[in-house]
Amino acid sequence: MKATSMLALAVLSLSACGSGAEEEAPQVTQIASATAYTVTEDSVASTVPVEGTIHARLRAEISTRLMARVTEVPVDLGSSVRAGQVLIRLGVEDIEVNRAKAEAAFTVAHLARDEAGRQAARMDTLLAADAVARVQRDQARLALAQAESQLAMADAARREVETAAGYARIEAPFDGVVASRTVDPGDVASPGMPLLTIESAGAREAVLAVAPEVAAGLVEGASLEIVGRDGRTARGTVRAIAGGADPATRTVEVRVQVSADWSTGQSVTAFVPRGSRVAVLIPAEAVVRRGHLTGVHVVEGDVVLLRWVRLGRVSGDRVEVLSGLEAGERIAL
Repeated sequence: MKATSMLALAVLSLSACGSGAEEEAPQVTQIASATAYTVTEDSVASTVPVEGTIHARLRAEISTRLMARVTEVPVDLGSSVRAGQVLIRLGVEDIEVNRAKAEAAFTVAHLARDEAGRQAARMDTLLAADAVARVQRDQARLALAQAESQLAMADAARREVETAAGYARIEAPFDGVVASRTVDPGDVASPGMPLLTIESAGAREAVLAVAPEVAAGLVEGASLEIVGRDGRTARGTVRAIAGGADPATRTVEVRVQVSADWSTGQSVTAFVPRGSRVAVLIPAEAVVRRGHLTGVHVVEGDVVLLRWVRLGRVSGDRVEVLSGLEAGERIAL
């Protein structure tokens, strides 16, 4: 807590000469009046750091079902795409040949069915006039049924070719950005081979692998602190929690939604709350920084001594002191 009066404080510094020189008396330098703050211990939420990776909400690896040569890739790495936009075109020479075969087979089957239909009709007329045996009429009916089956098979083959032709034109499944490209015109694409990767625009997710006992305390909608490798911090909202632990990793997948300006693939640390603990917290304004060192001005009587301390996490306008300072001591603000 802050003292009720302003104290005129001084900084104590020591200077020494070279080897063998007498130590000079401590030099007291007057500084501006400052407010004394009495350090106290407070109850803070205990957290567990969990490593994770930033992912796009939607991610699709684009491949094909055809073995064909790539003729055109109108998008590049980083390109923005819209749902339905053409991403890749494949050569259709083999498809055109198969289409011609299928059309010819369909025409033959159609003619055969028509002829079988006419023959069956004649046999029905002759049987009614008692001019042919019933077995001959039945054979004509069987031939008609076979011809109709052949026609259906030919039509299915024709539609199969048209479906394959559709695979030669690969379109974006949703709005997003091209995250990777592994194919160029002239390459041969094969079924299942990744050609492009599309990631959706918009919000990102930190995918965490959380220990089951820690995940048990989480609920959807909870807010977590996310820290990037570059020191950037943000708050994220728990969007989804897996129903059980992965048997291979023995961890529970937790997805935390963050803003769209986080880069996918970036490693982050999420601090998952787990109970509470007692910690020393001081105002962030009291911290003195010298390069990578951090310290505070500790009030001892009528002077102020600079003491180096090790800091922990920032909580609002206060920062945790891990070592170097104890409750009850006074510091200058």
